[in-house]
Amino acid sequence: MLEITLRRYDAPSYRTAVIAFPAPEPDLEKALDGIGVGITTEKNCLVDKISGDGGALQGLISQCINADEMQYLAKRLDSLDKREIQTFRAAVHTERLTTVKDMINLTFNFHAYAVVTDFSDIAGIGKAYELSRRLSICAQEMEETDFAVIGYRLINEQKGTITPYGVLYSTGNEKQELYNGEQFPEYRYRGDDVAIVTLEVGDYHSGIKYEYLYLPCWDVEIQKALCRLGVETIQPCITTLDCDVMNEEVCRIFTEDYPLSEHMDTLNNLARSYTGFDDQGREAFHAILEMAQAKTPEDVAVLADNFYEFTVVPGIKTPTEYGRYMIKDSGHYDFDENLEEYIDFKGYGERRIQNEHGRFTDYGYIAYRGCTPAVEELLRQNDSQSMKIGGM
Repeated sequence: MLEITLRRYDAPSYRTAVIAFPAPEPDLEKALDGIGVGITTEKNCLVDKISGDGGALQGLISQCINADEMQYLAKRLDSLDKREIQTFRAAVHTERLTTVKDMINLTFNFHAYAVVTDFSDIAGIGKAYELSRRLSICAQEMEETDFAVIGYRLINEQKGTITPYGVLYSTGNEKQELYNGEQFPEYRYRGDDVAIVTLEVGDYHSGIKYEYLYLPCWDVEIQKALCRLGVETIQPCITTLDCDVMNEEVCRIFTEDYPLSEHMDTLNNLARSYTGFDDQGREAFHAILEMAQAKTPEDVAVLADNFYEFTVVPGIKTPTEYGRYMIKDSGHYDFDENLEEYIDFKGYGERRIQNEHGRFTDYGYIAYRGCTPAVEELLRQNDSQSMKIGGM
């Protein structure tokens, strides 16, 4: 973890903040507010000290940087394995990189480099170099390739650059500039995001800009993304929703039935609810949405907020099955197998269903056991609509 001492570029040397990057967004916001730095794309933070970087980032000391750029770089570095870290450090040293922008772009271009730290295994050197150059090699070719020949050739050509982190070789692959210094490239740091929202502004004449929101996210992250796009609100943005765990019906409500730009906060809160669902809970929630006939973003959100007020039993299709489940499998009763033939499972199930106002769905049995007015009103509207359709 990087530990960086920052201060506003025009502040006295004693007014500093020591920030451990990557930092939780609320913590980062609080630390920056403490030294007079708000949400901005300006490079207005002076670097006084860096530790935990293995010496690779010392060229940034006494330079002005943007804290959000450093946050993004720190996330990229935090995701690297040992070999990639060595490659990063060796390439920074060799190329004398002294800007955060160049360092961010380097993290997307490891295919252009190979680092050798152990010269005792010649075949291993050749194998590591080829994997860096080609990114992947099929199993059959791995068996048929004489990597020792490649390793010897690499050493004999003496084209490597000696660094404190190993000998750095160029693979000859073309490097790409994915980060333009303004908008961050798409990058899923957490890896368990519920959904990604792409924000797009501009046109082909003025240039199209993209930013990405990884939901659930902090409100300040939305503000920062808009700042990097140069807009004050989300309304001017073209929005695209990529759902990983939300079903098609939820995505449709937020993208086709209603404008996502007007319901971003609702979607973000919904994503927070999804993080509490396991696979079975997610399926149960989708069944509740179908049963309640949720039609608006607000309908979906209120059902998610009150999900645990519902009883959901998957696979149950009849009163008899529900009665048998409650008596034998729910754990609410001590059941004696010798009494099974004397128990009226159907009658017990029917009484419970009537008392609970439960319903059978394709997923199973669902009953609402809470007392939240918004949920009760939604279910009443559903019942009223069903009665009208039945009457017709």
